[in-house]
Amino acid sequence: MSSPEPAVRFLVGPVLVARVAAQRACRVPGVAGLRPDLAQALLGFAGSVLGQDRDRLPSGGVAATVDGGRAQVALTIVTWLGHNCRDLAQAVQREVGEAVTDYTGLEVQVQVTIADVLLGDRDPQERDRMQSAQSPPPGVR
Repeated sequence: MSSPEPAVRFLVGPVLVARVAAQRACRVPGVAGLRPDLAQALLGFAGSVLGQDRDRLPSGGVAATVDGGRAQVALTIVTWLGHNCRDLAQAVQREVGEAVTDYTGLEVQVQVTIADVLLGDRDPQERDRMQSAQSPPPGVR
């Protein structure tokens, strides 16, 4: 007779959630990057002055909390001119929520703030896709 397997108990920390969220958010087309809020900027500055390892600090532009089986993620992003902010925020919410849930098993609520828009060249990934679509395949004139 086999004994039942003990229940697995694990804890997911907010730094892990923030890093997963940051990595996924930066891959969403239209996201130029993350922007730390004032508190994160001050923590980063204090850490550099005090010589703390910056890898131990949460990802800039992302704040996360975990309470039981739920996580809350707040992202502050920057985009390029030409992207619809509402559509971009929804895409970031969806992609980050799925990534965090897939990786951690937590239910996730994602809040997105678009803090800035870059007026220079458009999204380099989008520009490259448009150029490759317009150029003929190699060997074709």
